[in-house]
Amino acid sequence: MSKPIAIAEVGDAPEPVARTGDSTAQQLSGAACTLRFRLVAEADSLEALRYARRSMLREEWTRGTEDGEPSLEEAIFSAFEVVWTVPADERERCRAKLSELVERANRALTELAPR
Repeated sequence: MSKPIAIAEVGDAPEPVARTGDSTAQQLSGAACTLRFRLVAEADSLEALRYARRSMLREEWTRGTEDGEPSLEEAIFSAFEVVWTVPADERERCRAKLSELVERANRALTELAPR
């Protein structure tokens, strides 16, 4: 059986915002941040992650997303990390989505493991 998939947040950094004399709080509230997660997974575990991601994307496409909710489709996945630029006020929701993704992928790994 493969080791469970894990992610560890590397850090999030707000995108630079130019503040000028005519800036308003409403304009600044749209600031974005980039969430970065280190992905710890064996090569054969990545297929379970892809499977779980496709499943979550199908759910998003079926039910739609709430107003302002970032789509998992916008996250960039590689074999080593996940990078997702999201509105600053949606960070927690995005972290929760990625946690759910990892939980689903690990569940798929255990269900598909040879017995």
